[in-house]
Amino acid sequence: MALTRRSENQAVFLEAKHYCLWRALKTQVPGCEVVEANNPRTGATVKKFGYRYDTVAGIATKLLKYDTERKYSQRYFGFKLHLVDGAETYVIDMPYHSQLLRRFLRVARAVDWSKPLSITVFKGKKNAGEVEPTGVWFQQQGQTVKPYYTREQPHGMPEATHDSIEDQWDFKAQHRWLVERLITETIPDIETAARKVAPPIEPHTEEERGQEPPEDEGPPNTWEADNSDVPF
Repeated sequence: MALTRRSENQAVFLEAKHYCLWRALKTQVPGCEVVEANNPRTGATVKKFGYRYDTVAGIATKLLKYDTERKYSQRYFGFKLHLVDGAETYVIDMPYHSQLLRRFLRVARAVDWSKPLSITVFKGKKNAGEVEPTGVWFQQQGQTVKPYYTREQPHGMPEATHDSIEDQWDFKAQHRWLVERLITETIPDIETAARKVAPPIEPHTEEERGQEPPEDEGPPNTWEADNSDVPF
């Protein structure tokens, strides 16, 4: 009988990067992908190693807020969504200013947390002169999860403000309001549903607690006012 040593940490950590769900590696290994990325702070081109995935799916067992505060030279904060599929645990990082979190904030209240959730990341459509946005598609039971908070049905969500001089929209207050709803409503909903379908899983590594600094993600993405995030 052959024995394989079991790793203490079985979680697979994923980020929405390079127009995919990216599983980063610290060093290059045979079979992994190599991506050249620009460091927004230094302007230098660096090589990143990892694996690309289109979709992750599973039952949500918890949603954790993290904040490294002053532990590193740069502060990192956001949320980590834990999905469980059989013996596999996937941890999806959603930094505070990321497109993934922005999309998630709008659909979270429409998700049935007692059922598996599917998240697909892809290259979105771009307008002339713009960079392709990162698209995100949420599904349950083969159906698109539509945003709960929209311009037509805000459900109490504050409106964005417009600066007529700079001709720019400010979504900061709206974003903060949605984050508060995530903390006060969605997290308890996930915890309640998880107790019925799976035992609680306690974080046992610093990375899972949100204490490891993620890769540089650069300046916050420009908010997209529409909800056209389905790849068809």
